[in-house]
Amino acid sequence: MSNHKKNYRDLEMSILFDLRDKIEHSPYTSKHIQGKAIKVDMFGYTEMAIVNDRLTFIDNDGLHYSLFADASLEDLIDILEK
Repeated sequence: MSNHKKNYRDLEMSILFDLRDKIEHSPYTSKHIQGKAIKVDMFGYTEMAIVNDRLTFIDNDGLHYSLFADASLEDLIDILEK
């Protein structure tokens, strides 16, 4: 029997941890919240930040969106690799 679900979950957790780390060590300050963020250009979102202890996309108007509303795990990997 394979452990595909476990492997997927481990990968997902690793990516989420790395995104948090990237935001926490980012020199960029969000234009919409008081705190650090990273710039993104995906699905109309311009920033990713940690809001209420959750990774959150922010659009140009400052509206907040769930991390998995539009983005796949592969999209999140692309953000990390930029």
